[in-house]
Amino acid sequence: MTRRAEYPDFAQLLSIKMISGGTENYFVDGRRIGVDDDTFLILNAGRRYGSRVDALQPAHSFSIFFRSGLAQDVLDSLLRSTNALLTDPIASAGRGVEFDERLHEHNRSVTPVLRFIQGVVDTGWSDALWMEEQLHFLLERMLKLSPRRCRAQELIPSAKPATRHELYRRLGLGVTYLHTHYQEPISLRDMATAACLSPFHFLRVFKAVYGMTPSAFLRRKRVQAAARLMRESTWSLTDIAAHVGFGSRTTLFRQLRAHVDAHQGSKDIDQ
Repeated sequence: MTRRAEYPDFAQLLSIKMISGGTENYFVDGRRIGVDDDTFLILNAGRRYGSRVDALQPAHSFSIFFRSGLAQDVLDSLLRSTNALLTDPIASAGRGVEFDERLHEHNRSVTPVLRFIQGVVDTGWSDALWMEEQLHFLLERMLKLSPRRCRAQELIPSAKPATRHELYRRLGLGVTYLHTHYQEPISLRDMATAACLSPFHFLRVFKAVYGMTPSAFLRRKRVQAAARLMRESTWSLTDIAAHVGFGSRTTLFRQLRAHVDAHQGSKDIDQ
């Protein structure tokens, strides 16, 4: 747990990062990527980056680094047939595993395993075999993010798979920018510029994939951050509103009410 920490730029192994109670900023290729309570980040092997924690309260940063070749071993076992694995159980060499280096919102697949490992590590218990097993389970779920990416790409209005793939990659840059800079006044053009797309093109692709506009996504992000501070801090609503980017207590209250009403409405429809 720390409020202030800084880690110098260095070439690292494949890793996954999360934090609770604050934000850790990673500096990658001239970009700032802010990991917070809502997100986790995967960075590929060989990537150079530094990071900094500058939190208002003690934050718990947690990273897992995977030994070289482990991700490929798991991927090979997932892709090859049982007969092929029986004939040659050793993973084929020469293929590297590349993950999307974007912020991922916590989900029901990767996050439970990640937090389970963190919880056990925090107790001080140590067992190399257990940890090796858990890292295999975690990598399996990380690798299965790719099918979700493929399904998301299918929602993008483009005929060519290669074009959809590139648009999804650029969209990820814009979403990462939104998660990182949500506390600031940001415009559609800011997000589109981060994604290397025109504002309208970014808006159209974003709406197709997420089913909501960037402004709605931004409001949801700010509401989540505000609700967390209301639960976990003694700040006034005015301070919380300013911190998450709403600006005023009145706007915060209005957005919280709209979020609650929308959530209640969706529950009524489901019932």
